[in-house]
Amino acid sequence: MAGDIFLREGTIFTLTSSGSSLTNATAVAASNDLDVRNAGSAGVGQNLRATFELVCQWATVTGIVAGTVATELYLSPALDGTNFPDVDLTASSSFLQYAAFVGNFTCPKVPTVSTNMRLHTKTILLDPFIYRPYILNRSGQTIAATWTLKVMSARLQYT
Repeated sequence: MAGDIFLREGTIFTLTSSGSSLTNATAVAASNDLDVRNAGSAGVGQNLRATFELVCQWATVTGIVAGTVATELYLSPALDGTNFPDVDLTASSSFLQYAAFVGNFTCPKVPTVSTNMRLHTKTILLDPFIYRPYILNRSGQTIAATWTLKVMSARLQYT
């Protein structure tokens, strides 16, 4: 007899909480890697889908309008489980490999000074690797040190 396949929620896993401030055109790695292998990160292991959340704020919002890309999200995989690809985290001119690009966190409205804005990515598919998440500030202003990056994962389940 055939069963049903459905999505089952995972857990929310914090990748970075209260990082350092992030100047424009500068990238930073998350505090925690995202392990999607069999026995992976805090309930994320074996989950095939994920949505990322960035909560951030700015002390200056000049030039940030609705539709402004706040940051770009990159997931650099350690294909052998240990070694991550090279990146350039030079302040104000960071560069990451485009193959690791996941998507943008885009401002849906003009932010209010020193007030958290909650931004999400689309849902993406994950391969069973260890990923090092990076965010690259594209907002034109410095993001305050109180930013947080989280992931909510989901898996397919057969019954």
